[in-house]
Formats: sequence, structure tokens, C-alpha cells
Amino acid sequence: MIKEPNVILLPALLLLSDLLSGTTVVGQDFVSGERAPGGTGQLQTAPALFKAGVDDQGRHYFLNGQPAKNSRLILTASNGFFDNGTCRAGGESLLPKIGDDSLIQPNFAYLDQWKKTSGTIRWHLWLPKPGTLRMSVNMRVSGRQAGSQLTVSLAGKSQTVTTLQSLPDTPQPWDLAFDVTEPGEHTVSLTAEKISDIDSGVGELHSINVFGAALKDSQLLRARWRPAAVHGSYSCSKVKQSRMWVMTTRSMCEFSSYSPITTPFGYYGTSFEADRRTSGGFNFSMWAAGSRGKVPPLDQMPHLLAAGSPQAEFSGFGHEGSGVKLREWIPMPDRPKLCVQALRVESDGNYDTYHGYFWDHPTRRWKLYAVGRKWNGGKAKEHLSPGSFCEIPGPPQVQRSGDRVREVRRRGWCYGDDDRWHAMDTFQCKSKEPSNKFWYTTAEGEFAMGTGGMRYYDFKQPPAPETQQALPEFLTPEATRQLYRLPAEINEVKAINVASTSAAISLSMTRAGTNSRVEVYYGESDCMTFAKRKLHGTERNSAVSKSTQADKRSWSHSNHAVPLKDGKNQVILKDLKPETTYYYRALIMNDEGKLWTFKTKSFRTKSACCHQ
Repeated sequence: MIKEPNVILLPALLLLSDLLSGTTVVGQDFVSGERAPGGTGQLQTAPALFKAGVDDQGRHYFLNGQPAKNSRLILTASNGFFDNGTCRAGGESLLPKIGDDSLIQPNFAYLDQWKKTSGTIRWHLWLPKPGTLRMSVNMRVSGRQAGSQLTVSLAGKSQTVTTLQSLPDTPQPWDLAFDVTEPGEHTVSLTAEKISDIDSGVGELHSINVFGAALKDSQLLRARWRPAAVHGSYSCSKVKQSRMWVMTTRSMCEFSSYSPITTPFGYYGTSFEADRRTSGGFNFSMWAAGSRGKVPPLDQMPHLLAAGSPQAEFSGFGHEGSGVKLREWIPMPDRPKLCVQALRVESDGNYDTYHGYFWDHPTRRWKLYAVGRKWNGGKAKEHLSPGSFCEIPGPPQVQRSGDRVREVRRRGWCYGDDDRWHAMDTFQCKSKEPSNKFWYTTAEGEFAMGTGGMRYYDFKQPPAPETQQALPEFLTPEATRQLYRLPAEINEVKAINVASTSAAISLSMTRAGTNSRVEVYYGESDCMTFAKRKLHGTERNSAVSKSTQADKRSWSHSNHAVPLKDGKNQVILKDLKPETTYYYRALIMNDEGKLWTFKTKSFRTKSACCHQ
């Protein structure tokens, strides 16, 4: 026979759980003398969607709530949000946590490392009825930490309080009462105004008990700890095949986000800071393998061929997956609000070669960012169709901005076989169920998508733009020609005067560029564009990155850089082995950037008995 739970023991077990976790469930407001109701509030009820209203764009939306029990809500370190760098979640709570693993998995016991007077800690409430709302705050505050001043805000009102030394099972002696006159969505926020001991911070915030007349039929609103990635793709109904596109991107929110363009080789794009400006950098990531993928054969490795700055470093990455990318160069120091980028593909044998450019606003010209090659196995890329996403990376103990809406807006053009630009008019996106993501087309013809926030929407396919804008200056014929420019123009590279222990590499240059010089890399294996270099942080644990430094996968020899001029040039290779096949590539560097010769060539030295 199955026995029913002992209901008499349940409160005692809950109290023991609270004491062990350092979190009080049943608290006493010492100033008002009003006792908070007992129980676990909403903690033992899974979040569920409910219809909530219509937004300012006329869209119906849902909220995801956990109903209060016994007119009580318990705000914890796992069911709220905070600005990046404000604090950190830690410990493991024994309080109930039911049905919300898709929103956040850890059941944190407290928030600590609260050492900033900027940023807020937040919880969102649904309060359908007016009335008074009270709060009791449970903290661990040491003697050194006592005396910090916090501002607690709700419903347009704020109270500033001072912390006293306390243990988590004793609420701070604050009379926190707020009159809620407007029913609907509300936010409880805490801000540190003054921190007594900046080294240790405000203390540990364990829980907040919320109760009072305003809690009748209330709910704690929930969303994922950080916004889930939102995706979309773009095309032009008038162009069936295009090998070059241009995209513009701008951020519409006061929070940072990562929002690149997705490509057949990986990501190409920028991130945006809280001032809606780009970070100034680009991520041109050519993927070689997943996080646990095998190291590809060397000839199937993606490899970089050019960079738009002499300061740029041909490098790699090893987080989530592994591959190659540029480092040590900020291409957009002006940090424009509008990021304009272009991608072009050419195919040759088993490789697709991708050329990435960006519009430099100060000079009003296209500039090269990177060129890289990707193995295609003989299946050339005939059409480039861009996609995109927007996300915010970070684990839940430090990144908790899922209540903040991130929105980006984009516009795009495809280059057709008629040598004309055509505006992208189709925005493909999908969602299986109501989510706190959205997609729409603006009145100005931009494709908008967003993620995060507390409101959930049914999916609706965005329509095509109603009006077409005139072509911008970065799509004029003169500007388009700039999308084919490389740092230098090479006419011919070949080996001449090959002897048993020496050879000359002849370089005929159509345009060498300013302050140009050249290095020739050579060895008994074809190592494409992989030279010995320092591995960066995430690469040190990457089998792919480490493989590029192996003896037969990176060039064994190179000459010292020598000046390079327009016309004919020679680089002499000495101390070679007789009757040996050598492979070689040249790396050209000038004020405009760096450029590897696109193909490896070879020669074979003569026998030692032959005339030198």
C-alpha cells in the first residue's frame, strides 16, 4: 500500500532545508511586525504560459508565470536576472525548484560578488490587482560589509536602505512596503548605491519573500537565464544564383549582443556594445571540426589567404569547435552603428575561396577584412545565401540578462548575373511554439529579429518589404569594383635556376604595394598557409590548432623578408638537399595587408653530381 506523505513533517523538513541552504522561507518583517505567509510560494509549481495583452505594435503576447501560493512569492538566486558584472550566483540551494530546467538548470543558493554600484538585480512580477506589496530580504552580511546602501524599486517607487550584519535566516530590518496602483507587469530591482567594503562586496543575497494584498492571483514571471539564439535567413526572389552579397546590420537595444552573418564556412560578423555601436572587430571564423571532431587531413583544412592589415595575425580558435580566424587587428576603430559587410565566393577545384570585405565609413570605401579557403570536395559553391543569428553567450552564474530584449535589423543585396545589385526581399524564419523571440519587417524595409525579454509571441512569417530603397553609395559601380581588390596583385610565381642545393623563386608583380616585402616558405611537405606561431588561449586545448604546428603540417623553412617591387623579383633559397622535391608559397606584406600566393608550387633539386 502506498502511503500519503506525512503532512505534519513537511513544514519541518522545509525549515530544515532552508537552514541547511542558508535561505529562510518563513520570515518576519521586524519593522512592520507583519509575518510573511508560510509555505514555499510558487517554487513547487512549474512555469506556464498565459495570455497577457497586446503590445504597442498590436501583437498579442503571453507571459510565462509561476502562480503565487498563499499570496506569497519567493525570489531566489536562480529565478531572477542581473546586469553583466553586477554580481555572481553561487552555492546550491535545497529549496524546491520544479519544471524550469529549460530556463535555468542550477539551483543557486545566493548572489554574491556584488561589488559594483552600476547595474541592477531584477525579478519580474505579474500583479493583476492593486494593493500593498511587502518584502523581507534575507542576506548574509559580515561586520565589514555592513553599512552598504541599497535602493529597492517597484511600481515607480524606490526606497533606500542600509544593510546590517546578519545571517541568512534573519531578514534585514527594513520596512519595505510598496503601494501598487496599476495592475500588470512590474519589476523588483535592487541597486547598490554605496558599498562599505569594496573588496568583499555587499554580501550574499539569499532570497526575498514577497507578500501582501497585491500578491493575490500574482505570478513570478520567468524567462531563460540568457536569451536563446534567434535565427533567420535572407534571399532575393529575383536572383536564383549569386556569388556575392552585401548586408547591413544595426542594433536596436541598449545591451550588448553577438550577431554575425552565417556562411557556408562559419561566421562572419561583429558584436554590438551597450551604446548600439559595433565592438570594432570582426569574427571571420572558418570551422574545421566540432568540439570533439577529428582533425581533418591537411589538404582539407580551411586556411586563410589574406588579411586587410599588416598587423593582422593568421590565427585560430578552439572553443565550441576549432578552425582558423584573424587576430590582433581592430578593423573599425570608429565603431560605427551601421555595420556594412560583403562576402564573395570563387571556386577552384576542391576549394571555395571566400573574400570578406567591410565598408569603412571614415574613408567611404570598401576594405578587405579576410580571404580564406574551404574544402568543398569537388562540389563548388554556386550560390551564397546569407543567414544570421543573435545571441548572448555566457553561463548562468555570470550571465543573467534573459529579461533584456536584443533586437537587430538588417538589409541585404545580391549581385546577379546581370552585374546589378538586387535587394533581398525574403526573410525566412521559423518557430515551433510561442517564444520570447520575434521577427518582422519594418516600415523602412529592414528585416528585424529579436530575442529575450519577458513577453512570448506566436510565430508569424514576416512579409516582404513594401517599398524598395534607392541603392546606397556602397553599391555604386565604382564601390563594387573595390570588392575585387586584394593587398597586392601577383602576375606569376615560379622556381628558376634550380640546382642541387639552391633555387630561385621568381615573383612577377603587377602591383606590389607600398613598403612591400616578401617571405618564401618552403619544405618537403605542402603546408598550405600554416607557419609556426604562438597558440592563443582557446587554441591550447584544440587538437586542430595544435595539429597546424606539427612538423609535417607547418612550413619547416622560410627566408628573411626581403623588399618587393613592381615587376620581376627573385628570392634565393640555399642549403637545399639534392634530389628532393620542395613545396613553396610566398607571403607578401605591405601597408595594405598580407597576401599568401593562393596555390602551393613545387620544384625538385638536381643530383649532387650535376653542375651547380
